Amino acid sequence: MAMCAGIAAPGTLSEIFRGYVGDKSAPELLAPDDTVRAGPLEIRGTTDVKIGPIRYKSLWKDEEGYLRPAELATIRLRSMVEVLTKFEDYVPDQRLLDWRGATFLMDKNCQSGDVPSLYEHRNPGVLTYSETMPRPLSFLEGYIGKKAFRVGGSRGRRLREGSAHETS
Repeated sequence: MAMCAGIAAPGTLSEIFRGYVGDKSAPELLAPDDTVRAGPLEIRGTTDVKIGPIRYKSLWKDEEGYLRPAELATIRLRSMVEVLTKFEDYVPDQRLLDWRGATFLMDKNCQSGDVPSLYEHRNPGVLTYSETMPRPLSFLEGYIGKKAFRVGGSRGRRLREGSAHETS
């Protein structure tokens, strides 16, 4: 629990803060039609929020081109719901569960445990899992090429279909 509060977990508090205030150096992640649901909470894109019977639009509803306030926190909420509902699919080898701030890239040869992973980044923080948090999957360029990343000015920038999702 102390790690979640940032104690002995470098970078954790700054990543929590970045998730709520946004980051002008990071790309936007949510498309206008993306919807995240968790219990009575429903968030559509970065504009429409519904908490039970209460509805409102965010103050930054017309902004685009960067990671807007609360956008990363919304992505984290979506990821948490996804992982908790499909835990066995995401963590087939629970020996790696204690690596809270880590990224591993493995192919089918790595699954046996005899072959080392293709890429590893281990961080003592909780929410820092990349050397470049504003663009955490930039390390993939060496494996899948620069053209695999969709770039441009449209909302909801993502990795192209067939590659990993960029979330926190």
